[in-house]
Amino acid sequence: MAVTERPGDAVARNRDVRFRAVLLFGFWLFAGAAVIHLAMWGLFRGLERQEERRDTVLPEKIAASLKRTPPEPRLEPDPLAPGRRMRAEENAMLATYGWVDRDRGLVRLPIDRAMELLVERGLPPSKPMPAPAAAPAPEQKR
Repeated sequence: MAVTERPGDAVARNRDVRFRAVLLFGFWLFAGAAVIHLAMWGLFRGLERQEERRDTVLPEKIAASLKRTPPEPRLEPDPLAPGRRMRAEENAMLATYGWVDRDRGLVRLPIDRAMELLVERGLPPSKPMPAPAAAPAPEQKR
């Protein structure tokens, strides 16, 4: 069966696309994108100016009042000391040798030494993954 096209079909197909609507859509798309870009540019400029205003140097009296200690009773004379002490204990554990579990023979190594041993010996072999369970065979229709 041969398909033939009549001369009027090409013209009719050409009329299916409304070029004016496509051009108007493209124009408004471009205009909307331009407005959004200008709004974003203005927003970022405003935020930059706001940040510049915040970075101003505080007057001497205000800076001095911010540095003073709180009134009595001071529960912690040095509030940063517990954090510093904890950090020092953690760093000492990470940089020294020690027993984790003497019965099982687990030790703690400094990080640098552990990395050296890993480079020398390589990673331990991993456990093989179990084979997936076989799916039941589908029943055949009779």
